Amino acid sequence: MTLLERYLNYLSQICEGSRTPPEGISLTKTGDMEKAIELQQQIAGLGIPEFVKRCAAQDGEEIPAQELESFDASQMLSALTQMDAGEALPAQEAPAEEEAQPEPVKTEIRDIYEVFLDSVCLEDNLLSYLIDILKRGAKDEFQTLSHAAARTLLDMDEFLLWLGNKEAFAGPDERACAAIMDGCLNRLMQEGQRELAAALLSGDETTFKLFRTQAPELVHLPDATYEWYCRHYLDRYYPVRFILHHQGIEFPRA
Repeated sequence: MTLLERYLNYLSQICEGSRTPPEGISLTKTGDMEKAIELQQQIAGLGIPEFVKRCAAQDGEEIPAQELESFDASQMLSALTQMDAGEALPAQEAPAEEEAQPEPVKTEIRDIYEVFLDSVCLEDNLLSYLIDILKRGAKDEFQTLSHAAARTLLDMDEFLLWLGNKEAFAGPDERACAAIMDGCLNRLMQEGQRELAAALLSGDETTFKLFRTQAPELVHLPDATYEWYCRHYLDRYYPVRFILHHQGIEFPRA
């Protein structure tokens, strides 16, 4: 069994309740979706190889260090293709009329996109793979990746519509924060301060606190604390959107 197969099995077992979470993971949510999101967030802190290692240890198994160190998220597509051989994808809906405008993704299905992004962001090379898929517009590969990351076949266009229009579902504080921080980060990129922008996108607290004392967009905003930045920007997937945008990914407007 490959490391990827182990990961998917352990993830499913914990979500279904047939496996106790390994050491370092404590789940408090009871709803299926909330539990899956909480689990993905905590796996993000461990990394996929460490999560698999701890789950295997529960069964008295020891995975060779070489196998853990050689984990390559870019192999996910080929591995899943073999795992899901013969599994038909759902029929595609007929294309809408050209004049029809896309509607924002409904609130009740937004959480599955968050599960997907939480999983993709576990590994840098997995995020790079997502960027490559989006650049090529490879919808079938996107569905395969979403099946691996969120155990659901997602539509690439609907995902981009959701991520590109997150403010439509947000409160005024989040909308303001997203607009302000997008503006700050765009300015830094235009000025060539890419390292500073990268540190802010990574969530470095010291960098943000120093930056807010100098940035003209923030210096006169007493509410623009690090907690404000985390709650309304970092934790709401805007950094992922910013990165995708600067990689040339276009988002449809609702």
